[in-house]
Amino acid sequence: MLSLLGVAAQAEGLRLRRTVGMTARRGAWLAAASLFGVAAIGLAHAAAVIGLAPRVGLAAACGIVAVADLVVAGILALLAQQRRDPVAEEALALRSMMLSAAARSPMREAGALAVGSAPVLGAMAGEAIAIWLRRR
Repeated sequence: MLSLLGVAAQAEGLRLRRTVGMTARRGAWLAAASLFGVAAIGLAHAAAVIGLAPRVGLAAACGIVAVADLVVAGILALLAQQRRDPVAEEALALRSMMLSAAARSPMREAGALAVGSAPVLGAMAGEAIAIWLRRR
């Protein structure tokens, strides 16, 4: 039972590390999208409007620049979308499987009867007795 709980704890640790990593990457992409959006609105508008205004007029130049900024911001927002992480999903499934196996273990009842540090010793003794009984 203790090994099942150990595997479940390791699987949960792996899942949490992967989830934190994905969240950090997603935040970085969103920060990049925000930074680009601010820079694009501030600099590209001024330069593009000045360049386009003599040919298409001031209002059309502003519209063209705004549409281009929206396209770039949309692309960056798509990059920030959450992606499926098969390793984290497998770790979550393994953790669930180990916890349910530990819950079904007959050692759980033996460990529940012990107090203090005795649950570990009781579990070890119970495991040894169960193995001995299976061999007979």
